[in-house]
Amino acid sequence: MTDKTRRVADWVDDIRETIRNVRSDIGTLTKSEFREDGKSQRAVIKGLTDTGEAANNIMKLAPGLRQSNPNAWQHLVDVYAMRIRLTHTYHRTNPNIVFDTVLNDLPALESQLDSILTACDDFE
Repeated sequence: MTDKTRRVADWVDDIRETIRNVRSDIGTLTKSEFREDGKSQRAVIKGLTDTGEAANNIMKLAPGLRQSNPNAWQHLVDVYAMRIRLTHTYHRTNPNIVFDTVLNDLPALESQLDSILTACDDFE
């Protein structure tokens, strides 16, 4: 399947899988342990950038989501902005912010995924 044939549901599935992977990558690490574990940091950052890319593709496929579900839209915007920061300012990545993002922001995004799918049924 190419990117051009993928639908919103495919990108949402990618986000769900990536969230599972990120949680697995962090496991039971504390924030302090995460700060010292470069391998886990790199894995989580990769997951967050993948999530941001999927969010960007959802926004491209379903621009009407901005009006129909502004809260979900804002989550997508935020995760894509995080992807840009992690990709383009990788040398200044703060592992504390990455850790907090996983604990606080990914659950909020995850809670919006079903509403994104429902809203996007109208756009596809």
